[in-house]
Amino acid sequence: MLRRFNYTDRKRINKDDAIVKIRSGGAGQIPIFDIELRLEQYGFAALDPDARVRVEAHRGNAAQRWDFGTVSNLTPPPEHERCLTEAPVTSQFKVVVVADGSGRLLGASQHIKPQLPRESLIPLDQVDLEGEVWRVDFGDGDDLAVLQVNKRLEMISEIARSNDQFIALVMPQVLRTVLTQIILVEGADADDTESPHSAWINFARSLRPGEVPKVTDSGDDAQRRRAREWIDEVVRTFSLQKVDAVERYRQAREAVR
Repeated sequence: MLRRFNYTDRKRINKDDAIVKIRSGGAGQIPIFDIELRLEQYGFAALDPDARVRVEAHRGNAAQRWDFGTVSNLTPPPEHERCLTEAPVTSQFKVVVVADGSGRLLGASQHIKPQLPRESLIPLDQVDLEGEVWRVDFGDGDDLAVLQVNKRLEMISEIARSNDQFIALVMPQVLRTVLTQIILVEGADADDTESPHSAWINFARSLRPGEVPKVTDSGDDAQRRRAREWIDEVVRTFSLQKVDAVERYRQAREAVR
C-alpha cells in the first residue's frame, strides 16, 4: 500500500467547517457570499496565533480572494466587499490558513461548492458568445453546469427566465445536454452524493423513478443505447409535465400573431 507523507503538517479543513452560501443582492445586483467558518478544532492558533485566513473563489480563469483576519481573530470583510465581482456565482470556494511571516501553508480545504440562491436547477450567466445565443458550460469538470446566454442580446436574461418560446425550445435541450454529459461522457455514479451533478440525477429520478443507467469506460453499444433511451424518456417527461413545451410554444406563437 502506498503511504503518503505530509512533511508540512498541513491540515485539511473539512467542508462541513466551511459552509458557503450565496445570496442575491436583489434584481440586477451583484451576488454576495456568506461563510460559516469553524477552525478552532484544528489547532491553528497553537501553531501560530497570527496565521492569516483567506477565502478564495474560482471558476476557470476567473478568481477572487478575501482576507478574513487571523485564526485568533476571524474578521470577515464587510458585506459590500464580499460581492462576487470577478468570480461567477458558480465558483468553487477554498479556505487557506497561512503562517504569518513565513507564509507556510498550515491548512486548506478541498473545493467547496456553495449553496446557491437559485429557483431553477441551472444557474444563468451572461457572457459574450459571439454568434451563439446560448450554450451549457461545464467548467473544469468538477463545476456546476451553467446556462450561458449571449450578453450582446438585449434583455436576454429576462427572456431566458420567462419567455415561453425560449423555455419551450431551449430548456428540454439543456436537460438533454446536461444528462448526456453526466451519463454518457463522464459515466457518473448516480449514488455519489458528493458529485456536482447529484442534484441533476435526483431531478431526473423524480421524472423517471428507478435505476439510473451506468456507462463504464468499457461500455458496449447496448449499454450506451440504454442510457440514451433513459435520457430520452427523462426529457420527454420533463417536456410534457414540467414545461408543457408544445402547448407553451403554440400559445406563445398565437400571442404574437
